[in-house]
Amino acid sequence: MKIKYILFCLAISTTGQAQQSWFKTDTTTKVNVTGRQLLNPWAGGLNASQFSKMHLDEDDMEDLVVFDRTNSKVTTFIAAPNPSDASAMVFLHAPSYELLFPSMYNWMVLADYNQDGHKDLFTSSPLGISVYKQLRTQSGWSWQLAREGVSTKGFSSNLNLQVSGEDIPAIVDIDDDGDLDVLAFDYSGTFIELHQNLSMERFGRPDSLGTQADPVYFRNGDCWGNFHKDTNLDFVFGADCGVMDYSGGRIMHAGNSILVNDLNGDGTKDLLIGHVSSDYISFVSNSKAGLIANYTSATNSYPAADPVSISMFPAAYMEDVDFDGLKDLIVSTNAGSSDNNSTDFKSSNWLYKNTSDTLNPEFRLVQKNFLQDQMIDVGENAAPSFFDIDGDGDLDLIVGTGGKPTGSGFRGSLWLLKNSGTSKEPIYEVESENYLGLSEAFALYNIKPQWADFNGDGTIDLGFSSVSSGSLKPEFRYIPNRGRTAMALLNIQDAILLAMPIDLQIGDVPFFYDGDGDGDLDLLIGKIQGNIIYYINTGSRSRFEFKLQTDSFAGVALNFQGRLTQVSVADFDLDGRADLMTADYTGTIRIFHSAPWGQWTQRESLLIENNGLATTPFYGNYLFANTGDYNGDRKPDIAIGTNAGGVILLNNILPVNSLPGIGEHQVIVFPNPGSQFIKVVSSENSLLKIVNVKGIVMAENIAVMANIEKEISSSFWPSGLYLLEFVGETGSVTKKIVVQ
Repeated sequence: MKIKYILFCLAISTTGQAQQSWFKTDTTTKVNVTGRQLLNPWAGGLNASQFSKMHLDEDDMEDLVVFDRTNSKVTTFIAAPNPSDASAMVFLHAPSYELLFPSMYNWMVLADYNQDGHKDLFTSSPLGISVYKQLRTQSGWSWQLAREGVSTKGFSSNLNLQVSGEDIPAIVDIDDDGDLDVLAFDYSGTFIELHQNLSMERFGRPDSLGTQADPVYFRNGDCWGNFHKDTNLDFVFGADCGVMDYSGGRIMHAGNSILVNDLNGDGTKDLLIGHVSSDYISFVSNSKAGLIANYTSATNSYPAADPVSISMFPAAYMEDVDFDGLKDLIVSTNAGSSDNNSTDFKSSNWLYKNTSDTLNPEFRLVQKNFLQDQMIDVGENAAPSFFDIDGDGDLDLIVGTGGKPTGSGFRGSLWLLKNSGTSKEPIYEVESENYLGLSEAFALYNIKPQWADFNGDGTIDLGFSSVSSGSLKPEFRYIPNRGRTAMALLNIQDAILLAMPIDLQIGDVPFFYDGDGDGDLDLLIGKIQGNIIYYINTGSRSRFEFKLQTDSFAGVALNFQGRLTQVSVADFDLDGRADLMTADYTGTIRIFHSAPWGQWTQRESLLIENNGLATTPFYGNYLFANTGDYNGDRKPDIAIGTNAGGVILLNNILPVNSLPGIGEHQVIVFPNPGSQFIKVVSSENSLLKIVNVKGIVMAENIAVMANIEKEISSSFWPSGLYLLEFVGETGSVTKKIVVQ
């Protein structure tokens, strides 16, 4: 390897340029499951999915947009030929479009309110419903806020058109006059309200949203459809829609989803209704077309063959997702979280293929993990980490899971993805969804792994934080690595429970790192309240005694918006010093850099390249970010685990300049931090001496040939800071490196 190429990767250059991107989203690294290559391995997982279609790119086919209620994130897929079979169409993850969507929560509906041929966006708002108009230009498209809160004329005054936070409304042309009406359950979840749109009646066009003083929507009738729910979630037909008396009875939990479509071919608009307390979809049949609908019967077994049975709050959507021109039925949970840990978010998207026609659809269950089967999706709360498990010189991927329901309760596990490629061109194979048998060994969930030398014996161990059922605080265990070769030798029965600071809370995430450079591991804790606590270890490499240094490390103090903070450490900017990476509830990755440990004043969040610009993508409300050089380019990359159970890869793309001083002795040492090995390159023949911070010589008189990469085993070195002195023909050069 030539030194000119190596030195090209040392110093960041941003002078005279726009904001520099640090990373680029990786959509190309391959992942295989039982010999099948995943189409969208790094799409980030899906939990409570809401499906809509629109044109994202410039072709004639509508693409797919999925909004996940559990983490308020949009995931975008373009319709494209299958890379392995050009005759078949598939949906391919296209993350660049996700940046175009506004911040949203609860629900999202795409519908063309102004009939210009481009779908607009309706979403939840503190004022009820916000509407974004789609703007199209020759250079692309964007959203423009058209109304922050849509108003409706109530029985006595003008009001905000409210939708319960748990609900999904139907935004559809009920009276077939060209403008979009709104159907939404009242706040008790008992009956449906019709908010009729009078834009066509008043103005002869569909594009008015009205104003607060002069709404175009009005509440039409006491209820709609001549039915309501009773306290047992059954339907009562022929009701007079009067006031309901709940005295002495049980008040239902509000939370409903509504899909409006003719489902039996009689020309009337039927309903599919999901409820927060049910695991089924109710088919409610309409007997009268037009504005004044009349619903007369219902069944909770729909479709008749393989009826929906999703553990909590199913919601239905109809879109053509198999490219045959017929709208299929997709049902997913609409739960904001896994209540009582009862939901398997790994298989929460049920796809029913329309096997009949548009006017009289018939649905056949095809799969229960639509889109999820084409991506890494461990269920929920993925926590990735990198380590060379098999000692073959490339990094494998180990992912902690939030957990899933089992016969023994809600259990988390570790997924092992072995790298069957190379250190520079990884190909990951899903080898195990229960690595080391952790799920059977412990009743734990929210598993978050970290690799470090926890017992001070010179080998890197597997540590993990977790929560046990009934516990009020997280726990931390490590499994000693008994391997004395490059291959890890781990036994779950050897797991050791570490004594942690007493103020640890559920939602806190510990991270061990030798911050003071004394050779033992100190402790950073990302707190649920948003701050970062830093403890130094006053014990030793094998015995932890934590002493509080600060409860606002790096200036990160209590912060509600940035709550659920999580940290990791690496030299991201390649300046030879450790940097701090944080992820939090804002869904943003930030890096503190360009200063000694803990003294950072620079914090970057505009990190991700998109169409030549540095951007700050939203990755979802709950994140776990870790680092490792998975593609062998000597720069730390990032793996983000999402609340939706997926993993997003960010490839470090920092551009660099060659260093000044041609003819001087120049050296690089990587990766930094290192673990089982380090690599060095020197511009001239040198003798290398390695010394730890206590002055103990670890090795000396190591011959390093000019411009040739040399690998040195560091697997038995204690974690800590080391000085590497290269003595060459023109002088000596000393480099620092941290070994974990």
